[in-house]
Amino acid sequence: MKQTMKDLIINWAHAGYTIDEIAPLIPQIPRDEIAAIITNQQA
Repeated sequence: MKQTMKDLIINWAHAGYTIDEIAPLIPQIPRDEIAAIITNQQA
């Protein structure tokens, strides 16, 4: 996954979007991976 996608996911998470809202926007990235990115960023 490109760093740009990670940055987008992190920005959306900080803006209050949930995994259920983010996942349909980027279907090429598995929901589990999105959750891991958000979890690692918050830790």
